[in-house]
Amino acid sequence: PELSSPAIPESTSVGATVQAGLSDVSVHVVDWRLAALAVWLVGLVVLGLFLLITNLRFSLQLKSDRRMTNISRYPLPVYVSSMVETPCLYGLFHPAIYVTHEAQEDEKTLCHVLEHEATHYRHGDHIWAILRGVCLVLHWYNPLVWLAASLSKRDAELACDEGTIKRIGEELRGDYGRSLIGLTCKKRTARTFLITATTMTGSKKGIQERVMLIAKQPKTALYTLVA
Repeated sequence: PELSSPAIPESTSVGATVQAGLSDVSVHVVDWRLAALAVWLVGLVVLGLFLLITNLRFSLQLKSDRRMTNISRYPLPVYVSSMVETPCLYGLFHPAIYVTHEAQEDEKTLCHVLEHEATHYRHGDHIWAILRGVCLVLHWYNPLVWLAASLSKRDAELACDEGTIKRIGEELRGDYGRSLIGLTCKKRTARTFLITATTMTGSKKGIQERVMLIAKQPKTALYTLVA
């Protein structure tokens, strides 16, 4: 049963105040969403332009200083360039292998480098590098995506090492590891993730891990395979 209470006079001023307060709340919510969207778009545009400009500049540098080699036993053209710190595979529509002058001087190292980069090409890692860059541009604010990009690049190199050893033969596993040690270590930076080129080397810690795995030849555990 309703309790009897004194009649409350209607007040248009109270109703107007409540409506105004609700309107203010809704406006503030929309403003925060728009602000977050604006911040995300600004970061997307800035990082997207950085990705585009960095790769265009890198491409122009390679084209301005490269020399075609007479190596023809690989599915891609091979160039020697002083603009690369480490041998790499670069290009989307017209990919090519770029090697350093140091790698070219040693026949054994050159063979391992070319097999490594050719394996990258067979794995489609030059395409995955572009997709990785796009993911970083879209999710620039998420540290987990940057971590995933780092792990993706690491896994691509580990898989490429195993694929290369399968092609050159198990008896050359040690020689391949020594060639890897002889190459220059390259520290990873944000620019490293945004340049859509594969690299044969990485950080000192990464090289140590790869050489250790090459030497130990670990097998995938059954529970890891099931998971």
